[in-house]
Amino acid sequence: MRAQKAGGLIAATALAAGVLAGCTPTPGHDDPTAEGTPAATTSPTQTPVSVITGSRPEEQLLAVVLARHLENKGFPAAVGEPSAEPWGAAGEQQVAVVDTLAMATQLVPDLLAGEVPTPSPSPAASGSGTPSAAGPSSAVSATASPSAPPSDPAPASPTGHPTATGSPTPLPEGRPAADAQGTTAMVSEYFPEDTEVIGASSGTMRLQAVTTSALSGLYEMEELTDLNGLCDRMVFAPASAAAVHGERLDVLAGCEPAEWIEEGEAGAAVDLVTGRADVALLYGTDPAIPDHALEPLGDAGRVLPEGRVLMVAEPDVLPQGASDAVNEVAGKLNGEMLVELQRLATGPDRLPGEEAAQYWLVSAGLEETPENWF
Repeated sequence: MRAQKAGGLIAATALAAGVLAGCTPTPGHDDPTAEGTPAATTSPTQTPVSVITGSRPEEQLLAVVLARHLENKGFPAAVGEPSAEPWGAAGEQQVAVVDTLAMATQLVPDLLAGEVPTPSPSPAASGSGTPSAAGPSSAVSATASPSAPPSDPAPASPTGHPTATGSPTPLPEGRPAADAQGTTAMVSEYFPEDTEVIGASSGTMRLQAVTTSALSGLYEMEELTDLNGLCDRMVFAPASAAAVHGERLDVLAGCEPAEWIEEGEAGAAVDLVTGRADVALLYGTDPAIPDHALEPLGDAGRVLPEGRVLMVAEPDVLPQGASDAVNEVAGKLNGEMLVELQRLATGPDRLPGEEAAQYWLVSAGLEETPENWF
């Protein structure tokens, strides 16, 4: 009798389970609350969205940020291998993160440099690095003793070189360098077919000439053009910037450095602090600028260009809603959060990738603050 009751109970349980199975929706298309899956777009076997970036630490952290946010929105995602040309990876299930200024520097350096007017003729110093042609000394008779010291020698720069004693060069009118919209236009034609921009940083990355507060105070430099007549014995970093920006600095700012050096392992900002360089070209969003109390020189005429961060993909191939999730992150990338991204990736208090990504997303308001948070 007890065995019959047990058999009946098992049968009833199986029947109830079958009924419940028939009434319970399968996670996915018909259940908008399905864990980890937006309605009508994904399946358990869906290929993850892969995020591809360049090799800089802040770019790789941004890939982790995007992948985490996509996962939070229910889209399987992964961080792909860094690429020297991340834009070429855009398409299919891959999102490419592109620094337009770096891309333009690599693909269209001549276009990025732009047309530079012919310098105005002047007997004054041209920043050419030839002290004998400079300033007050040029007014001295040709018969003057070559060993006679200058009447007012310039003080030494941090690199140990006295700067030029010559007069500034008359500067011609020139067209401003490309702004963020301009650099985007330059590189867009190089994106793979059928791809488009699905997100753009709200903040821009302006290239700036940066120096130490000591040097800017010594020569009363506030603007880029204040370098006019001072550069012929200055050291600039990094050397990779010379080919694209050197001529614009020379003609439009009267600044032709005596030497361009490769940045050290710790970066061009540290080269300034340690005295390896007098001036460095850095993104204005580089956290090393405030961290080391460095002074960006104003550039009202935009002698140097600017760019922004783009996310490029095939929106019609990505899962529905994935493009919106990517654009949410892009919209939070203002100047302050670009600085924070780089600080978390390269600063003295940098965090491991996942932890840094979570911190950034919480700070941006894209992820809830966990309990017992910092």
